[in-house]
This record gives sequence, C-alpha cells and structure tokens, in this order.
Amino acid sequence: MEPLANGRYALLTTILLAHSLIGGYYAGTRPEGAGWRYFSWHPLLMMCGMVGLMGTAALTKKKGGYTNTKLHGIMAWIGMMLSGGGLYVIYQNKVEMGKDHFTTLHSWAGLAVLIGCTLAGLAGGIFLHPDFGIDKQNKTIRKVHKLLSRGLLIVAWLATLSGLKTLIGDEDVVSLVIFAAPLLVAAPFTLM
Repeated sequence: MEPLANGRYALLTTILLAHSLIGGYYAGTRPEGAGWRYFSWHPLLMMCGMVGLMGTAALTKKKGGYTNTKLHGIMAWIGMMLSGGGLYVIYQNKVEMGKDHFTTLHSWAGLAVLIGCTLAGLAGGIFLHPDFGIDKQNKTIRKVHKLLSRGLLIVAWLATLSGLKTLIGDEDVVSLVIFAAPLLVAAPFTLM
C-alpha cells in the first residue's frame, strides 16, 4: 500500500471533519424550524465520532508509519467515545419521551457499528498496537481488523443518511444528495 500524500490527506480530513460538524449540526436542527434541542446532540456526536474522527483515523493509518498508526488508534477511540455519547443522548431522549428503543434499521445499525468498532478497537489495541501488541505481525488479524473496520464505517455512513432521511422526509431529495456528497467524495480514499 502506497502512503497517502500529504495534500490529499489534508483535503480529505478537512472534508470529513467539516462535514461531521456542519452535517451533524444540520441534522440536529431538522426538521426545518426545530432548532437546537437535547436530541440535536445525537446526530452531532455520532457524525463527529463516526465520520469526523473514525474517517480521519482510517486516513491517518493510510499515511503509514509508527506515529500515524498510534494516532489512528487514538482518534478511533475518541470517535467511539463521542459516538457512545450520541447513543446515550438518543437513549435518554427516548426514555424521556416514553418511546421504545431500537425499533428501526437505523437504530440497530448504529448499535451494531458501535459494538463492532469497540471490538475492532480492542483487537487493534491488544493484538496490533505497535509497542505492545501481542501479535502485531499477524497478517490475518491485520486484514480482518482493516476489512471489518471499513465495513463498519460504510454501515455507519449509510446510517447517517438514513437518520437524516427520517428527519427531513422522503421529498427533500436535494438535501439528502448534498448531505451525501462529501461522503461520496471521501469514501473511495477512506474506505477502499
């Protein structure tokens, strides 16, 4: 694998981080006129965690090297913690509203991704850590970690689209396409 060039890395991380902040805020203030509320923290934290930090973690790993490998793990774990905060917000929000939990494909996808990323992160930290990983040269573990993590990010990014679609409705296709555009630009470089 050829390391990711600095210019491309800077552009892609800017796209992912900006999209996570702007897109997370946008989703958090939907439907139109809803404004910022407790629920708004859910899309913002999930977007910052799964798109901004997890996406940037994947790109950072592609730069190669010892330091970037460690940064990759740190960013991924911070992304998972932010996403865990997003899960907490939506769980508490549903409790306060008296609604059932995990009733949609979106909710199950989010839960599965968070659990899957936690397991992939534990495997990465225990087996692949560059300083103390107990089997850091194992190509099979490395391959499974990489492919599983990429698959989980694909599901996470699709969940952001399904979440926005729920908030804006089926008619606002233009907003959904604009929201998806940064992910479509970054996906080939981040997830492939």
